[in-house]
Amino acid sequence: MASQSKFPIINLVLLVVAIGVLIAAFKISRSNEPMRLLPIYGPKNYNTSSNDTTYHKVLDFKLTDQMGHLVTLDSFKHKIFVANFFYATCPGICKKMNMELERATKDFTGNPYIKFVSYTVDPLRDSVPVLANYAKMHDAVPYQWYFLTGDKAEIYNLARKSYFAAVDEGDGSNFVHTQNMALVDTAGYLRGFYSGTDSAEVDRMIVDINLLLKEEKLYK
Repeated sequence: MASQSKFPIINLVLLVVAIGVLIAAFKISRSNEPMRLLPIYGPKNYNTSSNDTTYHKVLDFKLTDQMGHLVTLDSFKHKIFVANFFYATCPGICKKMNMELERATKDFTGNPYIKFVSYTVDPLRDSVPVLANYAKMHDAVPYQWYFLTGDKAEIYNLARKSYFAAVDEGDGSNFVHTQNMALVDTAGYLRGFYSGTDSAEVDRMIVDINLLLKEEKLYK
């Protein structure tokens, strides 16, 4: 009788082992699936002599954040970041956009490789104290979500020439007002554009950030 009772136990062990093998095989097959790569946006140039293509990169800048610190593009070296343009007194799209952006930031709280950069297009009124209060209102984590102010012409040039967030031309006197957000990789390439007032678009942005983390091998 004792020998007969061993068979169900052996069968159970074999079943558990078989299930483990199937799970491992499934994980291996999933890991071998090709990863979706995000496109690179913006103007590009092809060098016929070197057979190489060069892509647009975002421009450097010198601006001040909500803590009064100087911030440049080098502040985001080896970082992925999302950029948008707003102003603190905006009652319409900026309010909705930054509420959506606040939701997105919470998905990456504590991740040192993900940053969010909001440039004010009304720097004369959006001083450092104003931006500090605005950041607090949106529960912005310092050194993760930056609110930047500074020279108006420089900010407007960034909106038009660096991030292509605004299509109108001008010397900075025409007011820039846009709900567009741009995703930038660690090399400074534009990898995605999203409507910041559309929850589905912001959800897509969150998915793309995670894809970019995997592409850059910067795991959460």
